[in-house]
Amino acid sequence: MALPIAVIALTTVIGSAMPARAENRTPATTSMAANVAMKTAIPKGFLLYESRATRKRLEKKVVRTRMRWTASDRLRAPLLIDPCATGKQTDQGRRSARTITGRSVMWDGDYSEQLIVYRNEMAARVAVTGLRSDLRRCAKRSRHNFTYQVKDMRIGDEAFMVDMFEVASTEGATVMRQGRTVAIYALPRERADDPPQWRETEYGGLEAGKMANKLADTPL
Repeated sequence: MALPIAVIALTTVIGSAMPARAENRTPATTSMAANVAMKTAIPKGFLLYESRATRKRLEKKVVRTRMRWTASDRLRAPLLIDPCATGKQTDQGRRSARTITGRSVMWDGDYSEQLIVYRNEMAARVAVTGLRSDLRRCAKRSRHNFTYQVKDMRIGDEAFMVDMFEVASTEGATVMRQGRTVAIYALPRERADDPPQWRETEYGGLEAGKMANKLADTPL
C-alpha cells in the first residue's frame, strides 16, 4: 500500500509545480517587453522647447513678435541638419523621435529642437558619423552654394557646433550624442562671422548642455 501512495504524492507535486512555473515565465516576459518600450519612448514634455509648442495661443490674434511652435513625433522626420537637401530620413535604427519647430512671423528661419533615440549606441554613432560625412560631401556642390565649418565640443559623449551658410542665410546648430540618443538644436544667425566666433548662445550649445544633463538622469 505504501508504493501507490508515494506515486500519487509524487504525481501531485509534479503536476502542481508545472503550472506555477509557466505562470512565472509569462509575467516576466511581459514585464521585460514593457520595460524596453518605456526606455525607448520619449516622455511627454521632455524636450526643452516642448512647453512652448503645447501652449495654447489665440490663432486670430497673433502678436508679430511671437513664435509659432509645432511638435511632431514622426519617426521618419529628416534630421534638422540636412546639408544635402534630401528632405527625408537618411539614418537608420531609430526607435523614437520628436521634433519641435518655432517660426517667427517677423523673419525667416526656424528655432528647432530634435531628439532621436536609436536601438543602441552604435546606431547613434553611425548616425552622427553619417551627418558629418554629408556636411563634407554636399559642401562641395557649387550649385547649392553651401559651405560649413565645424567645431567639436565637450558635451555628452560627443558633440559639435556647425556654422552653415547657404545662398544668403546663415544657420548655427549643435549636434550632441549621449549614449544611443542624439539631440540637435538649430537656429538662424543674424550675422556671419569669418571666421566664426563660436558663441554657444548662437549655436544652441547651452540647450544641448541642458539636454545632456537631462538624459543622464533618464533610462533613455
